[in-house]
Amino acid sequence: MLLKKLIFDNYKTFYGHQEIDLYIPKEVGEEEKKNIILLGGLNGAGKTTILKAIIYVLFGKRGMTDSEFKRLFSNVINNTFFDEGGRECSLSLILETDTGEEWHLKVKWFFNQLKIVTHEERNLSVKQPRSKHAKHARIDNIEVYNKFIDKIIPYHAAPFFIFDGEEIKEIILRQNSHEMKEAIHKITGMDAYNQLLTDLRSLKDSLQNKLAKSVSQIKLSNIQNELEEVNQTINLLETKKKKFSLEIKNFEERIQKAKEERNNKIAQNSKSRESIIKQQSIIATKLNREKEELDSFLKNNIINIMLGDKITKLKKRLKIENEIRHQKILQNASLAPYRNFMDQLLSKTINPPLTTEQLEQIQHLGEEVWIKENAIKHTIPSDAVEMHDISNNDYNYLINLSIKDKIHATNFINKIEKLQQDYSALEIEIRNAPEAVNIAEENNMIDHLTTALGEINLRSKTISKKLKNALEEKTNLMNKLSRTTGQDETLENLQEQLIQVEKVIKTMEQYITDVTTMKATFMKEEFSNMLQKLFRKQDEFGKIEFDIDSYTIRLYNDRLQEISIQDRSAGEMQMISSALIWALTKVSDLSLPMVIDTPLGRLDSYHRNHLINYYYKELSDQVIILSTDTEITEEYVQLMESHSYKQYMLDYNEEKKYTIIKDGYFDFIKR
Repeated sequence: MLLKKLIFDNYKTFYGHQEIDLYIPKEVGEEEKKNIILLGGLNGAGKTTILKAIIYVLFGKRGMTDSEFKRLFSNVINNTFFDEGGRECSLSLILETDTGEEWHLKVKWFFNQLKIVTHEERNLSVKQPRSKHAKHARIDNIEVYNKFIDKIIPYHAAPFFIFDGEEIKEIILRQNSHEMKEAIHKITGMDAYNQLLTDLRSLKDSLQNKLAKSVSQIKLSNIQNELEEVNQTINLLETKKKKFSLEIKNFEERIQKAKEERNNKIAQNSKSRESIIKQQSIIATKLNREKEELDSFLKNNIINIMLGDKITKLKKRLKIENEIRHQKILQNASLAPYRNFMDQLLSKTINPPLTTEQLEQIQHLGEEVWIKENAIKHTIPSDAVEMHDISNNDYNYLINLSIKDKIHATNFINKIEKLQQDYSALEIEIRNAPEAVNIAEENNMIDHLTTALGEINLRSKTISKKLKNALEEKTNLMNKLSRTTGQDETLENLQEQLIQVEKVIKTMEQYITDVTTMKATFMKEEFSNMLQKLFRKQDEFGKIEFDIDSYTIRLYNDRLQEISIQDRSAGEMQMISSALIWALTKVSDLSLPMVIDTPLGRLDSYHRNHLINYYYKELSDQVIILSTDTEITEEYVQLMESHSYKQYMLDYNEEKKYTIIKDGYFDFIKR
């Protein structure tokens, strides 16, 4: 990741709109070996302001106490601009991620006439590679903003890439603290490994809990076998029922055909019988039509007829509950001022303090008085209960559901019975009518077919009953299977998963142990090599140890006696801390820019040269150094000319009381 630009709009000592271009093209870093951006200025010109600005635009108040925040950011608006009538200022940082995305981070402050911050606003926009337009991220609160930032620059890495050079020794002095251990674990990636191990153990516990309430595959297979047998029975019964239906239809057609043949003989013999037959034919047509209408009516309305009384009661209950909800809304609206008043009143301190029961009594009695004094009529009966939780669509559907009275079905049945009686009466008349032709054979055939049809109907009803029982049994088995399979997974699958998770946990534990040892060894080697390069005395230390458990450095002299790091000089502790930062950046997977304030002030020329030649030019692809005039020597200038890509001067105007950012840091020496 690279910082591209830092933009000030009347921020602190920087008056007006001023920008610092920090970008170093990739080809410059690779071909010209220039990775340093140099900013110089006298004390008070704004170097530390730049350091703190980068930290704040990225991480906000994280890591700051309220007093530190008030001291650093309570007065961020430029005084000259405020005196001119300005009431807002802003700070922006543009950076480029490793994936080529361009992030634009902006913090804006608004002030009142008393120079008090009224509110702070944060914005974040991201532009994809080769895209002309940026997309704005939705920032509802600072936690959302922090999550975006931690994706590219973890907060725990901040002390290792943005720091004050003269205070860098604090890294070594705080290396045994809990916060430092936690930060080092996170930046080296060990925290992520441990979190993964914790998640795996949680998964193991979850699987063990599921095992306690799971079912075996045997039980599941038995239910499935029973269900398969029932399905076979249903298929067999449905086949038989279909066969009987065809036989019934066939016998009905034969009976009808026999009657037509008999009636044709009768019609040829007697006009009276012909009239009776016509009547019988008309009645038969009506009878069939009434049966069809009854079947259609029952098919469409049987459920409403059977549940008519319950639907009526449900509608009545739903209307009552709807009225209760309406009354609650009206009552809550009427009592809202009272409840706001009571919340404020009861939040006050009362001496002696009231008990919870007394507070509830006061609130309840006050509510009754409020209702009476304000003549609130929307009271809800004490026994009012809402039993149903349904949507508006379901409510409207149920309220408007039509109810068919069973009297309609009764009328159909009565008509059918009446027509059947009329049909039978005409049948008797036809039989008793004088006949010139012999129709005994037809009558016998009709009687024989009718008897056979009755037997088939009886057998069909028996099959229908068995089929109904089989379907009910299938429904019960399906429900049982659903409940069983709903208990997560089968016993065998869970046992297999648990075995696999335990293997992964064991492997992960071994992996963490090996990686910890590897990272610790690598850190020790990088730390030792850099320390040897930075120190004047090449044999200063006889042995260097790195504690794997605490991630702390221990140094020994040539007699293998431990050296107290705290007793070293400020310059030496700066070298030791710098070597530790070097080792941490090399062992981590983070590619971050380094921003360092006054890193060379306490160092002699030897350590200064080594820090530039062996450290800063290899530390990162982008190293931003903020320095004062006390660090400037002719030798320093020569070193920086060969390693720095850009140089800026922070020129503070004593008369106008603000800083102007200028190009040409080395003009400082010439003046």
